[in-house]
Amino acid sequence: MTALRTARHVYPKGTSASVCIGHNRLVKAIEMAMALYVEFGDQATNAMIDRLTEKDFDRAARIAGVNPPNSEATRDQVRLLLKVFVALGPADGHSDAEVLKALITGPGRRTDDLSALIALLVPIG
Repeated sequence: MTALRTARHVYPKGTSASVCIGHNRLVKAIEMAMALYVEFGDQATNAMIDRLTEKDFDRAARIAGVNPPNSEATRDQVRLLLKVFVALGPADGHSDAEVLKALITGPGRRTDDLSALIALLVPIG
């Protein structure tokens, strides 16, 4: 089971399905990308990430405790997030998972329109 809050726990009853689906897709993608990052670390390359297979996604989903992705949009989101994690490298102090959970649940997240960009504020330095 995911440690991040799903749409059911974030939005009021009656929130549009597209917002909830987008939120849950992002939660799944973050959890799966973290599982893949733990496996491959900053040794992963963009080429390797682009070649991830269904078995890779299924394994990451199992490790993350989420259902395997059933859309290319979710798989693309996982690939993009994994590339970001690799580019950022390991976090000092807190574990990467703790940092990302704090960022995704923090005040910088837009909840009114998930078709808009979601900005993650990442401290540098």
